[in-house]
Amino acid sequence: MNLLKTIGKQMQYPKGLFGKILFAWMTPKTIAHARWTADLLEIQTEDKIIEIGFGDGSNIKLLLQKAIRGFVTGVEISKTAIEMASKKNAEAISDGRVKLHLAQGNALPFENNTFDKACSVATAYVIEDPGAVFKEMFRVLKPNGRAAITFPVRENFMRFKPVATDGFYLHELADLEAEFQSAGFVNCRTERNDSVKFGAHCMLGEKPTIP
Repeated sequence: MNLLKTIGKQMQYPKGLFGKILFAWMTPKTIAHARWTADLLEIQTEDKIIEIGFGDGSNIKLLLQKAIRGFVTGVEISKTAIEMASKKNAEAISDGRVKLHLAQGNALPFENNTFDKACSVATAYVIEDPGAVFKEMFRVLKPNGRAAITFPVRENFMRFKPVATDGFYLHELADLEAEFQSAGFVNCRTERNDSVKFGAHCMLGEKPTIP
């Protein structure tokens, strides 16, 4: 049980050597989620993209492959994640195409209407108040900007023993959808992909044009 608690806490806030090991273990399980999310976002070559909870930075590389003349901003609460992602994306950072920030998803340090696309992959169940994060994503998106929130199918993920430990918030899909719409997103829809690990839902929505 102590090992399960350790794994659970590291999944919520990865740090140190154990956090690095966890990222190495989890990334192959979630990279297909990230690839699917990038496809659904319909990224344009010059898009400015924000990813909340970028992990070891593998997802950022996928986004850059689509936004070939664009820019990716990453936000994380884990210093270990920033260290790993900085190494993985060193060339893009040096070229000025990636910038990483240590910040909370519910208090993004950016101006309104900054980004074309926003995404978060495999973070919904470690956020106590996802609605607050959705509102911030909405705020920093430009009008007509698109957001994507991808997370494992709840009933499948619940079989993963570490999620039984304290600190996981296994939100119901209907509750997440309601919070997403309450943040202001329109043209909302939820896609499901059963071909990836745990299965996955992706909530998609757009920020309406300002009259």
